[in-house]
This record gives sequence, C-alpha cells and structure tokens, in this order.
Amino acid sequence: MSAPARQPLASVVRSVWIDGDPMFAAQAARIIAARGLAIAASAHTTDAVFAWSSARALDGATAVELAGLCSQAAARGVPAVVLAPSATGTGQPAIEQSAALAYVRSHAAVVTADPDLWLEAIVMLSRWPLPRGGSVALIAEPGSWLAAQAAALTDDAALPRLWSALTAQRDTSREDRTDIVLFDAAVDAPAVRPVADALWIGVVARAELAGDTPALLGARTALAAATMVGAAAERIGVGLGPAPVSAKQDLEIDHERMTRQLDRLSESDERLGDHETKAMLASYGVAITRQAVATTASAALRIAKRAGFPVELKPWGPEVRAERDGCPVETNITTGADVRRAFSAVLTANGQSSNEEDGAAVIVRETPPRGRELAASFIKLPAVGWTVVVSGTGHAVPLAAPAPLRMVDALALASQLLASRASEAEPDRQGLATLLRRASHLIVDHHTRFVRIELARIVVGARGERTVVVDAYAELEH
Repeated sequence: MSAPARQPLASVVRSVWIDGDPMFAAQAARIIAARGLAIAASAHTTDAVFAWSSARALDGATAVELAGLCSQAAARGVPAVVLAPSATGTGQPAIEQSAALAYVRSHAAVVTADPDLWLEAIVMLSRWPLPRGGSVALIAEPGSWLAAQAAALTDDAALPRLWSALTAQRDTSREDRTDIVLFDAAVDAPAVRPVADALWIGVVARAELAGDTPALLGARTALAAATMVGAAAERIGVGLGPAPVSAKQDLEIDHERMTRQLDRLSESDERLGDHETKAMLASYGVAITRQAVATTASAALRIAKRAGFPVELKPWGPEVRAERDGCPVETNITTGADVRRAFSAVLTANGQSSNEEDGAAVIVRETPPRGRELAASFIKLPAVGWTVVVSGTGHAVPLAAPAPLRMVDALALASQLLASRASEAEPDRQGLATLLRRASHLIVDHHTRFVRIELARIVVGARGERTVVVDAYAELEH
C-alpha cells in the first residue's frame, strides 16, 4: 500500500529560555539547539518556553518563587517545564518535597524528574499549539514501528488507546474526547484523520528519521509529554494555585452547626477526639460513620439498637489515640451481651474504669463499609501553606496538593488510588475527591483554630458505594 500524502501540520515556532541549575542549563542548551530550537534572548521573551531545572529537591521557598515564574509563563499561554527530583520516602522531608512539587504543578507547570520527558515537553511546546487537554491517543499502521512500541506499552496505565489508521472508530461524546493524536512521522500523517479536531503530533524512533518535520522522540516519552502538557493546558483554564475561599459556594455547608461546635471549645483544649472532629467534618458535608457517645453500658445498647447490629465500640475522649496508633476497638458486636462486654473491654484496654461515676464514655458506631483504606492530613507547611497530604494509596511516597483543593486537584489525588488486586472493583474516586475537597475548605476557613486535621482512617468503597471517614482527630491552635 502506498503511503498517504503528507498532511500539513499545525505548528508554531517558539524559542526556549533555560534557567535553574547552571551546569544542566548549559548541557540542555546544546541538546535543544541540536533539536533545531532557538534559545530565547531573555527570560521575558514573549511567547518563549520557560524551562527550569534543579539537581536538588525543591523546598517550599523555592517552590513559591518558581510558582511565580510559572504563573507568568501561564499568563502568556505557554506552560513552564520544570525538571526536579521526585519525592522519596515517607517522612516529613518527603511530605514537604511532595508538597513543593505539587505547589509548582498547581501553577500550570509540567513537572517531571525525567530529563528526556522534560526535553520532549519543551519540544512539544516549542513546535505545536497548546492542546485543549491531556487526552492522548496513538494511531499507527498495523506492523509499523509505532504500533510495535505501543503494543509493548499495553500494560502501562499511561497508554490510553491504540488505533489502526484504517479501522479507527471513535465515540464523539465529551467523555471520550481526544485532544492529542500521536502518529508515526516516518510513515507520514494519515490522509484520513478520524479525529480532525485534535492536535496531531508526529513521533519517531530517532531524531534523524524526522528530517525537517517537527516530531517527538519515542512512544513512551511522547505519550507522557503530551499527557502532561495537555494537563497543564487544562490547568491554565481552571485557574492556578489553590482554590479561592469562595469556591465552596456549591458545598451547602451548615455554618450554624460548625459555629456551635467551635463555641464548645475552651481555651485549654489542645486536641479534639474522633467524635467532635467528625461533628465538624459533617457540618461541611464530609461523609462520616454514623455514631454516638455513651456513658453507660445501657446507653451503649440503646445506641447500638438504633444503629443496627453489628456495631463497633471504641473509647471516647480528646486524648484517645488514633486507631492506627493502637486505639482499642471492639468489632463485630451483634448482641446486647456483646455490647455490655465491649463497653468494659475498650475502657479497660484504654486504662479507664467502666464505673459510671468515673465519667468514662465510649463511641458506638455502625460497622464501617468495606473498601480500600487510606489516610489524609490537612497541615500547614513552610512557605507553601495549607496542604492536603494523602497516604496509603498504593504509592511509595505521600501525595500532596495545595488547600483548599480545586476539584481538578482533588480528582488528581483520588485518581492515584490504585486497586490492590486485579479483580478488585474500581474504587469510588469521585466520592474520595469530594470528601477531600470539603475537608480542605473546612481547615482553611477556620485556620486560626486548627494546627492540623487528621483523617486517620478513610474507607473508600467501590464505585457507587459509600466512602466515609472512620477515624479522625484535630490539633487545636492556642
């Protein structure tokens, strides 16, 4: 079959301004020049691509300064491209590094730790118009180099689709919109384009195969670069940085209930336990377990009957440990006798007396739904400010985003929740995103009262099922 006639490609020509690590900048300038790109005359060159690199982990102060430069680039309609090491580990340094990277990313920057990906993103922004979004597809002739590379990537979550140029079919609904199509530039662009309204970009195995035609190198890096550039383009559209405080207007918050809860606090309070923290979360519409506090075994039994067996019991109090730190919890309580036994058991395990006159109490709650478990912290970090940190998603490092969360960031955090088994139902990521967004507005709205809020145990049900906070506590500001 003869190759289809080459189609004209929508293209632009932008220069590149490289900043950051001096040694890497000099090396990058030579590589960029070899790709046929010009170096901008200054950092303020109109329409230039701003590329920044660092061999060191970002700290909060550097992130804030860099975010300002990225915002300037976004205002010109060209996302910045940032090369910086990924966060590693699980301790406080990893949290701060993850938050710094997230802060820069929230200002419409393409952020990566991969120099090849950094370079391909620069080339893409220098040679093609900005795409409308980050939905990417590959289109390749059967048996071609690109089809073979795509087949090797089929186990990767980064591969959205593989199409044949001769048999491509497409759902034209918004949900299946394709923003960028990658094709084999060495074979020529297909004469018939099944997605005419997408941005078409050629991909080659090696730079010399492209000739004079602008192209990206390698299917894997081209896919990642196109996806990340598209996501940055979408971010320019929705807004930069954390959400404005006014963005909570659609959340239907019960401000009177929240005020009542705050009014109950005393100046000596340093910590809120699970029940009081959940009451505040509920005023912001955060889904929590149904529960109540009982000071006697008889009261616990009445609550259990209203909640419906089976139920769970745990100690009540501001100093009670989080469940992940060893708080005693009695589970699978199905009878009145079990309630009375559990009432004494959890108090004894917590070092308290079950005598009524001693004033100890328990929380009686519904049995939480089944699902994936994770944790979320809402904390104020140096320079970058209030931040949402999520752990237990299946990733080795904590995930972060600036608070209050924009829905795009809430969904990005939730999308990182990995199914633990291949046969496991898809988790309720939308429900998780909504929960995180609501809680992020709570702590920013009342930042003078809180040091942090910990959702120490969140259960994420399957899609269409419940996602709730099971265990929580808050540290108070004085």
